Amino acid sequence: MDPIYFADDRLDRITETLVRMNGHLECLRVTLANLAETAQDHEDRVRSIERWKHTLTPILATGTFLLGATFSIALEKFL
Repeated sequence: MDPIYFADDRLDRITETLVRMNGHLECLRVTLANLAETAQDHEDRVRSIERWKHTLTPILATGTFLLGATFSIALEKFL
């Protein structure tokens, strides 16, 4: 066999391998971009829940106190 044929065949295989690797790397890039976006979305949701928790805590404490006081007064009147 001709050595030039082997060199051309080898270069063709290397080129095909590089093209496949490029496709895999592009797929990996897209996957990582989606993962980063999902992680950021999750972090935003967690921060939103934390804000709601801090906002609702005083309201719930006040509501609990008022319900307890009302129940105590109602209990005193009936007993």
